[in-house]
Amino acid sequence: MPDAREIEPADADRIRAALLGVRDAQDELEKAVARALVNGASVRAVAELGLSPNTVQKYGRAHGWPTEENRRRFNESRWDRQERQRADG
Repeated sequence: MPDAREIEPADADRIRAALLGVRDAQDELEKAVARALVNGASVRAVAELGLSPNTVQKYGRAHGWPTEENRRRFNESRWDRQERQRADG
């Protein structure tokens, strides 16, 4: 096994910056997924972009989904949905 050596300061700085970028990207991904769900996208539609349905639901729940409006629409009947869509134009 090679001997343990310290990391160069420049290498450490690059790694720290990359880690911050990963964390920021993860946060943006979670918020974008939740926003799509709040805006009415289905879990299946979001998952088709490359995430598992469980992950989509986890990110959504972590950021305020489902809203009361999402719950109401999920539970409405087909007839109610058609009537709402006709009224919305």
